[in-house]
Formats: sequence, C-alpha cells, structure tokens
Amino acid sequence: MKDHLPFAFRGALPWIAFTTVLFWFNYSARAMLSPLLVSMEADMNLGHTAATSLLFMQGLGFCAAQFACGFCLSRICPFFMTGGCIVASGLVLTAMLTVHGLGQGRLVFMVFGFTAGFYFPSAMAVLSSLVFPGDWGKAVAVHELAPNVGFILLPLLAQAGLLLGSWQTVFAALGVLMVLMGAAFFAFGKGGRACTAPPSFRGVSGLVRDPALAALVLLITTTAMGEFSVFSVLQIYLVGEQGFAPHAANMAISAVRLVTPLAVVAGGWAADRYSVYRAMTGGMISHAVALGLMCVPGAPVMALLGLGIQVAAVAMLFPVIFKAMAFVFPADQQPLVMSLSMPVSGLMASALAPLYLGWCGEYFSFAAGFATLAILSLACLGAVACLARRHGHCGDGPAPV
Repeated sequence: MKDHLPFAFRGALPWIAFTTVLFWFNYSARAMLSPLLVSMEADMNLGHTAATSLLFMQGLGFCAAQFACGFCLSRICPFFMTGGCIVASGLVLTAMLTVHGLGQGRLVFMVFGFTAGFYFPSAMAVLSSLVFPGDWGKAVAVHELAPNVGFILLPLLAQAGLLLGSWQTVFAALGVLMVLMGAAFFAFGKGGRACTAPPSFRGVSGLVRDPALAALVLLITTTAMGEFSVFSVLQIYLVGEQGFAPHAANMAISAVRLVTPLAVVAGGWAADRYSVYRAMTGGMISHAVALGLMCVPGAPVMALLGLGIQVAAVAMLFPVIFKAMAFVFPADQQPLVMSLSMPVSGLMASALAPLYLGWCGEYFSFAAGFATLAILSLACLGAVACLARRHGHCGDGPAPV
C-alpha cells in the first residue's frame, strides 16, 4: 500500500506510534523548563517572573512558527517538515551548553521555540494521511499519549540529569537524541507525502467572522493552558507555596501524572462513541473544580488531589475537542482552522499564561493565576454550547460518526 493512502487503524498503528515518539521528544523538550526552573533560578539568580520570561520567549518563537507553518506546508510536504523540525530543534538544544545568563537564554529559547513550532501542524497532516476519518479520534488519542507520558517521565529525567550534570547538559543530551530520532523518521517514517493547499485569504476572511472558530480557539487555548502553562510552574508552586523540597516536588508531579495515559485513551474512546459536547462540558467543569482545590494555601494533600483531577480532565479534553472540530468544520477547512487557532493557543499557553502565572507567584500568589484559569474554564461552557448549536447536536445522544 502506498504511503499517501490511509490504512486501517491496526495497520496504521506502528506509524502513528512512530509519530507519537517524535511528539514526545518535541513536547518534552518544550516542557523540560518546568522541572528545571528551580535549578535555573538558583544558577542565574532569577526571580519567578524572570525565569518564566524564558517560557515567554520560547512561546513567541513557537507562535511565529505555527503561524508560518500553514503557508510552508503548501511548499514542503508534512513528512519533511516533521522530520526537519525535530532535527533542527535538537541542534538548537545542544547550544544550551553555551547559555550562562538570562539574555543568552532568552535568545536560544526563542530560536528553539521557532524550530519546535513547526511540528504539530505538520504531524497532524501526517496522521490524517495515515488513517480513515472514522479513526481520527483514536489516532489523535494515541498521539496525545506523548505529552501525557512525557509529563510523567520529565520530572524524573530532570532530577536524574541534575544528579549527573547541570541543567544545560540535560537540554543538550535531549537535543542529541532528537537529532537521531529525526534522522530515523527520514529513513523509516510513512505518511504526509503530499503538500497541503496554501491558506486562502478569502477563506481566512470567512472563518474569522465565524463564531464557531472563536469558540474552538477558546476551548483549545484554555485546555492548552491547563496542560502546558500549569505544568510550567508546578515545581516552583509546590516548592514556594506548598512546602515541598525540589526533588519531592518533581516526584509528586510525576506520580499524579500516572493517570493521564488512561485518561487520554478514555477521551479518544468517548470522542468516537458518545457526545463530544457532554464530554467537553464535564471536562471543563472538572478542570475548574480542580484548579479551585489547588488554590488552597498550605494544603499539600488538597493541592495534589486537585492536580490529579486537573491533569486527568485536560488529558481527556484534547481528543474530544479535535473530534468536535471534525464535526463542525469540513475537511478542506480544517488545515486552515488549525493554522488560525494554534498560533493563538500557542502564544497564550506557551508564552503569556506562564509569564502571568510566574508574575502572580512572585507578587501575589499562584492561587490568583489558577483562579483565573478556573474562571476561564467555566466560560468555556458557552463555547461548547456554541459548537453544539453549530453542529445541530445538543448532546442528547451519541455523536454522529
């Protein structure tokens, strides 16, 4: 069977798994800052706001790449874009060995964010070429295992790396592995051999006036902030406000994440079997409640309980949201929808929200930032209702497949 033709899900699974491994490296490299922030603050004498400014610069580069990716994919096929960004990101990470100050760090992290930002839209195009539309929810659920497994392993890997070297060597070692994995994808990967159509400005004009796009952007952005932004400050939150030692914080973060692989599979299963709108409603309410529990000061047990619920809710939401996108927008519009929504969610979740949470933690309390995200999660219930009305489905039965 040719690479550009879809496989049955079982036949596509090895190649979906290969792409998922690439996603693990891409996401882990972007998220590795979080379990290393306490060490980086001590090494470079930084406060919370200055430290999270590194996340802000990384997010700026990431957002710029995601905006450009929709246009680049019309000239570079997703297969080469996916492998190329993994190799380029790995090469940039090896330059972390030269970083010893805040100015250098901001520059290198911005360049790294730019190279890493090309992965997700191109990998989504690779995945869509591997499976039939009816299996899209399951393929995305498998792909979403990568960040959730990464969130379990990252604190442990970071702690082990700090025992053997510095935070710079942790990033450099990860970079070398990314170069090798990118080369392996070029040699053995499948799918994504056809370029996509370039974004149409006429299509952009129509979409930006569509309330369903605004609703989808709000849902993706809020979920991405729950996943990436909250994780980015967890170590300094647990150390500074809940009394954990740095190594104990990393161990606790890893432990509560053990539920997420099951949660993301459950989300994909629910997206294919039941109402995506009911699933999104339940997920957003659970997310808001969990963040509220994390706002209780000096209560480590309550904080860990809230964190466990929070990570499970976010893990379930992503496959459901992408399934809803497939219901609401026709297939020929979906690449453009992704090109418009991902830069916004990337800027908010990878740049502005971590900086805001760091600012809250330094001048007020991390609880103020978490409460803001809880309110935003409840506001997303209106976005869910908007998508349900657009789809003509009110959540009173199985979603159409």
